[in-house]
Amino acid sequence: MQYVIMPSRDIRRNLATEQYLLNQRIFDEPLVLFYIQTPCVIVGRNQNVRAEVDLSYALRHEITITRRLSGGGAVYDDLGNLSFSFVVNAEHETFGDFKLFTQPIIDALHEMGATGAEISGRNDLLIDGKKFSGNAMYTKNKKMYSHGTLMLDVDLDEVNRVLTVSEKKLASKGTKSVRSRVTNLKPYLKKKFQEISTEAFRDRLLLHLFNAKTMEEIKSQEYQLTQKDEQAIDQLVADIYGNDAWIFGEEPKYTIKREEKFKGGLIEANISVEKGRISAVTIYGDYFSKKETKEIENLLIGCQYEQKAIKQVLAEITVEDYFNNVSKAEFIQLLVD
Repeated sequence: MQYVIMPSRDIRRNLATEQYLLNQRIFDEPLVLFYIQTPCVIVGRNQNVRAEVDLSYALRHEITITRRLSGGGAVYDDLGNLSFSFVVNAEHETFGDFKLFTQPIIDALHEMGATGAEISGRNDLLIDGKKFSGNAMYTKNKKMYSHGTLMLDVDLDEVNRVLTVSEKKLASKGTKSVRSRVTNLKPYLKKKFQEISTEAFRDRLLLHLFNAKTMEEIKSQEYQLTQKDEQAIDQLVADIYGNDAWIFGEEPKYTIKREEKFKGGLIEANISVEKGRISAVTIYGDYFSKKETKEIENLLIGCQYEQKAIKQVLAEITVEDYFNNVSKAEFIQLLVD
């Protein structure tokens, strides 16, 4: 295994680096990436930014907004958060198997004193029933990354201010606010780690992953980006992660909004209907998907807005490829009763 410590504190550049390495690297061994960023919100691939983020607050407080390639929900990061990513050859990995990548992190946290840390649900890490890490996956061309956050010492007040989470999603978690669901790791660590910086926390995790005692021992395992790599990453930032067209997308005017929380995640469908047929549809949510949701959206355009017609349109489609752990019947019921 090799590792990358990203020097940038800009989430847009860090996500671009992750994507670049996924696309360009020929894998003879996995990569683990660690990155830290100034205040930002990262929305999932399939989410409606305006429904997840208080944009006026973010603008006033210079909180960067971007969108990632993977599914899942919106997260707030600041310098008290450590992000990690395992970039691997996907031929022998199972999409959605988060435990494979998060268990080594859990083991390291136990070693540092957070013995109550555990994997919960499909993609969360919890301690005392509260979330300190959310994880997501993305796969392309037989390669995959699984990335997540680790809230070491994040400003929890900011989490609650900038994220405007769906009431239905909160209700499904049995709680009333974002703040009540999340926690920082630092209070659970051993006394000697109570003043640890995010950078030192990162290094402790690296040493655990590589079974080493000093950073010098693993220096030869550090992956170095070239100037050519950096230029390509700059272009990805300009084209994608810093581009409003990617971040906000095209949101059609809609007359019907349908939303439901499934085992596989929250799905929101915004549907325009003209003369009984679907004229526009945009689907958001924190679900995970192997294929692009846009493919299903395009199939539904022009379809009669009733169950029988939608069933016919989707007859040959494997819905779980687009909405992991959501059945075709559940998806159709979401669109129209």
